[in-house]
Amino acid sequence: MKLKDCDMLKLEKAFFRNLQRNNAEYGQIGLDCKRPFGNSNVEQDILEIIGAKMRGDDGDGPCWSSHQIEYASAMYDGLIAWLWKRHA
Repeated sequence: MKLKDCDMLKLEKAFFRNLQRNNAEYGQIGLDCKRPFGNSNVEQDILEIIGAKMRGDDGDGPCWSSHQIEYASAMYDGLIAWLWKRHA
């Protein structure tokens, strides 16, 4: 799946904004493992970060389409490689 650079830049900024140091032992630096961008629905958070508009309709109203969820998941999966390429 082709990821848009402009979307990855927005996710990169969100990544750095959400870095934290936890209190376990010495303290790991990273994202909250359950809520990396604030909520437990990571794909929804990513879609909101990139400014996506809901394109699905589950019969109950607007919602994120399966393609949008897959795209957001691919963005998160590709984040480490993206950051490495840009900051190594």
